[in-house]
Amino acid sequence: MVYPPNERYTPTPTVPTPDRTPRKVPTWEDQIPSRSPLNYEIGIIKSESHYQSGPDTYLLQLRDVDFPVRIREYMKVAANRGPGAGYIVSDENGFDWSTPVIRERRRFTDIMDEEIDDERKARITKYGSGDTGYSIRRLRHEIGSRLDAYAEAEAFMESKHEGRLPFFREKPQMAALQEGSDLELTCFAVGEPTPIVQWFKNDAIIAESHRIKIETDEEGRSHIKFTPALSFDIGLYKVVARNKIGQTVARTRIVIGLIPDEPDSPEATQTSSTEALLTWKQPKFDGHAPVQCYSLQYKKADDTEWTEQANNIDHEFYLMTGLEPGTSYVFRLSAKNSIGWSEPGVASEVVVTKPPGAPKIQLSKAMAHLQQITDSGQEPQADPYSRPNYKTEAEPVEWTSGNAQDYYEFISEISRGRFSAVVKAIDKRNDTVVVAKILEQGENKDQVDGEFAAQRSLRHERVAGLVAAYRTAESPVATFILEKLQGADVLTYLASRHDYTEQTVATIVTQVLDGLQYLHWRGLCHLDLQPDNVVMSGVRSVQVKLADFGCAHRVTKLGNKVPIVGHPDYMAPEVLAEESAFPLTDIWSLGVLMYVMLSGTLPFKGEDDAESRQNILFVRYRFENLFQEVTQEGVRFLMLIFKRHPNKRPTAEECHENRWLLPTDFMIKKRERAVFLGNRLKEYNEKYHAE
Repeated sequence: MVYPPNERYTPTPTVPTPDRTPRKVPTWEDQIPSRSPLNYEIGIIKSESHYQSGPDTYLLQLRDVDFPVRIREYMKVAANRGPGAGYIVSDENGFDWSTPVIRERRRFTDIMDEEIDDERKARITKYGSGDTGYSIRRLRHEIGSRLDAYAEAEAFMESKHEGRLPFFREKPQMAALQEGSDLELTCFAVGEPTPIVQWFKNDAIIAESHRIKIETDEEGRSHIKFTPALSFDIGLYKVVARNKIGQTVARTRIVIGLIPDEPDSPEATQTSSTEALLTWKQPKFDGHAPVQCYSLQYKKADDTEWTEQANNIDHEFYLMTGLEPGTSYVFRLSAKNSIGWSEPGVASEVVVTKPPGAPKIQLSKAMAHLQQITDSGQEPQADPYSRPNYKTEAEPVEWTSGNAQDYYEFISEISRGRFSAVVKAIDKRNDTVVVAKILEQGENKDQVDGEFAAQRSLRHERVAGLVAAYRTAESPVATFILEKLQGADVLTYLASRHDYTEQTVATIVTQVLDGLQYLHWRGLCHLDLQPDNVVMSGVRSVQVKLADFGCAHRVTKLGNKVPIVGHPDYMAPEVLAEESAFPLTDIWSLGVLMYVMLSGTLPFKGEDDAESRQNILFVRYRFENLFQEVTQEGVRFLMLIFKRHPNKRPTAEECHENRWLLPTDFMIKKRERAVFLGNRLKEYNEKYHAE
C-alpha cells in the first residue's frame, strides 16, 4: 500500500482480555527442587519393631532365643582367629562366652503375648540345668553391675552428708470443704537441718492473704488455714519440704463435702417376741466425709407415722427392744457425716415378732458393749485424729511384768494364727478400745523378742503402734497391747463387698507405701508384707495400717543377708534365692498384693511349689488374669515393680510419683470407672485364710 509523503499508518493494537483468575502465591514447598521419590521398599529393615521407639517400648531379650546361642557358638571358634584375640581378658579359655547379648525394642503390649512366656520357659530349660555356674554368670551379665555400683556410690555420698533428707512424719489428708466454713490442712516434716515447707495449689505457690494463713507451730507442724474456705479452694495441693540435703513431696486434695447417700434398708437377722436384731451396710457414697452415726426409725406395718428410736448409733447393727409379740413392724435408716443428715432410706421388709415365750436374743460381748454405749444416749464422736507420740522413738516401750488381763478385758477374738491370737480388748482404767496380740513363748521366745524389738519404738500413722507389752516368767504366753484396729485384713474387707473400684486399690497401695516409706527411713524392712499384715484401722473409710513385725530386719541400701521369712507366694526372688535383701524387697511384696487385688489370683502361682519358685525367680506372670477393666497405668505400674534385680524397682518415693497413684482429676475418674466384682477375690480370700 502506498501512503502520501510524510504519513505513516500503524494498525491499532488489539487490547487483550484481562485474566480474572487470582494469582497463586508461591509457598516455600513450591521452591524445593524436585527429586526422585524415596524408595521405601528397599527391604533392609525387616524387623517389625524398628518403629517402636519411645516411652512405651522396652529393651528386651530377642524373640528368637536361638540367635544369641548361635552367636556364642560362632564366637567360640572365631575368638582366636582375629588379630585382637590376644587382648581379650577372661576367666576361661581366653574368652567370655556370655559377652554377646542381643536385645530388641518391643512395645509393652507385646510382652503380654503368650509367646513371651514360652520363650522364657525355653531359656530356663536350656540354661537352668546342667552348667549351673554358666547360667548364673549369664544372668548376672544380663542384669548388669552398674546398678550395684550406683547404689554403693549413693550410700557413700549419703554418709558424707552432714544431715538427713526431709521426711514427712504426717502427710496432709484429703479434706471435705463446706462453703463458708473454716478448713485446715496440716503436715509434719522433719530433717537435718530443719526443712523449709512450701504449699502449692495446682503447681502454683500459695501466697498468704487475709483469708489464707500459713503457720508453723512449736512442734514444727505446718498448717495452712482457710478462713473461710470457698468453692474455688477445691483442687490438688502439693507440699514440698526441702533442706540443703534434698527435698520431698506430698500431695492431697480438697474436695466438695456432701451429705451421704441414703443407707440400704436394714435386715432383721434374728427376732424374739419383743426384740429384733437389725443389721445393714454403709452407704455407697459417704459424701467425701466418713459416716459418724445412724438414725433408726420404726413403725407398725399399718401405721403412717414414723417413730425415731435412736439417732446416735455408731455401728452397723442395733438390737431393737420393747416390741409387741406377734406384731408386724418396718424400719428405715438415715446416715450422718460432718456435712449433715442424709434422706431416710428405703423401708425394710415387714418384720414379724415371735409369739410370747420365745427365747431372748444373745449378743456377743463386743456387740453388747457397743449397744450399751448407744442405749446410754452418749453422743457419737467423730474419730479424732490421734497423732502418734514420737517420744516413744527415743524412749521405747519396755516389758511389763504381770498379766495383761489385770488391766484389760478381752471381749472378742479377731483372728488366729499358728502361734498367736488377736483379740479386741477394753482398758479397764478408761474404757478405751484396744487390740491385744497373745503370743505363745516356749520355742518361739526368740521370735517374740525379735518382734518386740522391731515394734517397740515405731510410731507412724500407717503403722500399728505398740502401747504396752506384758509377760511373766512362769506364763507360757506374752501379750502385746496395740492401738485400736478395726480387725479385718485388707483382703477380707474387699472380699466382703459386692464390688470395689481401682480407686480403692490405689488408696490402699498409697497408704501401704506411706508405712513402708517410714520403715525404710528407720532402716527396717518388713519382709512379710501379705494381706494378713495390712489391717483396716477404720470401718467407715479406707484406712490401713501395717502390722506383725515378727519378720522385720535391719536392711541398708547396700543390702543385707536375711533368713528366708514371709509367705512364699509374696516372697521376693532375692529372699527366695538367699541373696541380699534391700528396702526394695518390700516393694515386690506390695506388687504381689496389688496384683491380687486387681485380679483375685496370685501372679506367680504354679501347679506345685517348685514351679511357683521358678516363676518368681524368673519373673514369669500373666497379664490375662487381671480384670479386663484394669487401667493401662495400673498394668504399667505392675511391670515397673516386677523386676528381678531389686535396684531396678522403684523406691517408695518414686512409686508415689508414678502416674497411676497421682491424685489428679483425670486419674481419679479413670480409676473410679474401673469397677471389679468381688467374687474372684472372695474365692482367693477363702483359700488364703484356709492355709
